[in-house]
Amino acid sequence: MKVGQEILFLSDADIAAADVGPRALGDSVETMLREKASGRAETAPKVGIFPEQGRFFLAMAGVLEKPAYAAVKWTGVVHDNDAKSLPSISPMIVLSDRATGLPVSILDGKWITTHRTAAITLVGGRYLARKDSETIGFIACGVQARSHLLAFRAHFPIKRVMAYSRRKETAEAFAKEVREQGLEAKVVSEPREAVEGIDIVISSVPEGPNLKPFIDPAWFSPGSYAGLLDIGRAVMWDRPDATDVMATDDHVQSAEHIKSGRLKYTGKFHAELAEFASGAKKARTDDKQRTALIFSGMALADVAVAAAIYEGALKAGKGTVLPL
Repeated sequence: MKVGQEILFLSDADIAAADVGPRALGDSVETMLREKASGRAETAPKVGIFPEQGRFFLAMAGVLEKPAYAAVKWTGVVHDNDAKSLPSISPMIVLSDRATGLPVSILDGKWITTHRTAAITLVGGRYLARKDSETIGFIACGVQARSHLLAFRAHFPIKRVMAYSRRKETAEAFAKEVREQGLEAKVVSEPREAVEGIDIVISSVPEGPNLKPFIDPAWFSPGSYAGLLDIGRAVMWDRPDATDVMATDDHVQSAEHIKSGRLKYTGKFHAELAEFASGAKKARTDDKQRTALIFSGMALADVAVAAAIYEGALKAGKGTVLPL
């Protein structure tokens, strides 16, 4: 491919076929975090445009020195698209060469958004979860539950899965897939059963106008790790001290969410992930601590994962080369 004359388009199918696995994605995110900690990465809070309720647009951008790429992700979110058999979240990513500023790839962002989220939660787990964690509970059993199970199985000796979803049939379908992977899976009717006594908890509750928090943080068990990739919207934060170590993926972005009212957590953040990756701060220090990560959304993670996918697709000969 000739940079400056051509650009590589990667569909969701091309990206999946590039076969960049969860461990490689986790490693790319961890490298990005070390770059961020050392000052060799630049980003800014996401920009949101909200023309009406249930319909909004987001822009996220960042630049890395290693690997040397920049990217911007543009996402449209329309909640009632489901009724039209259309995706409700539609992200696209433009990846550019850092040195020349020239675009090198346009990537469908659905697969990347799904799996980069799991990669961030997983990197949080590398620092905050017990290494011997065997049980994992899911609050909501959609796409993110599937990507997170794939990621965490690659790093932890997961044996048993607890599945809770607002619609029981959604949890049943997920549990069936889990059993087909050779794991024990149980569908539960109460969220507490997917949290209490569980080593790793993943909450991916979608945003909605009538959502009321329903997870009591007192349910988190000693030694557990909670990946709150829904910015903790399902947690009742009247007891913010129920966790011993609370981390964020990015201090600035979480502050923006608090300012806008989307993030209701009122406690202090012990650290952001880059501080763990650089060794500036310690994460879990004993097996009894309750730890959690509030995922606020990192543009730099999209850059890192998009770069890994692009380079993997080049090696695998995937995608469509388009003239500029």
